[in-house]
Amino acid sequence: MKIYVKVSDTDKPYIEKASTEALDGYVAKEGLLNDQIIALLNYPTKCYLSDNGAVITPNQIPLSDAEKQAQDMQLQFTNMQKQITDMQADITALSSDKASLQDALNKANTENANLKKQLQDMQKQAMMYTQQIMQINNDLAQAKAKGGN
Repeated sequence: MKIYVKVSDTDKPYIEKASTEALDGYVAKEGLLNDQIIALLNYPTKCYLSDNGAVITPNQIPLSDAEKQAQDMQLQFTNMQKQITDMQADITALSSDKASLQDALNKANTENANLKKQLQDMQKQAMMYTQQIMQINNDLAQAKAKGGN
C-alpha cells in the first residue's frame, strides 16, 4: 500500500500530513509496515523522514482519550479479575481450614466422649470399691462384736 506524506515546511523533517491518495506536494512511500501506516495516518505530526527519506515512526505514540479510557477499563477489569481469583483462593483456603477444624473438633468431641465414659467407669469402680470397703468394715465390726479382737 502506498502512503503519501507531506513534510512540514516549518518543522522539517517532521511530517505534516499523510494520505492514501496522491496529492500536490506529497511524496509516495512504499513498503511500510502496518504499524508505520497506522502511525502515519493517525499521528502524522509525530512521524518524520530520516536523512535518506525513510519514514520513522516513534515507538510510543500517544493514546487518544478513548484509547486511554479503554486501557484504563482493561486495567480495572484485569485488577478485578485478580481480586476475584485471590478471593476464590481465599475461599478455597478457608474451606480447607474449616474442614480441618471440623475434623479436629470431631476428633476432640470423640476423645471427650471417650474420656467421659472412662471417668464414669472409674466412678462406678470406685463406688464398688467403697461398697466393698464398707462391707469389709461391717464384717470386721461384727466379728469384733462377736468376741473377736
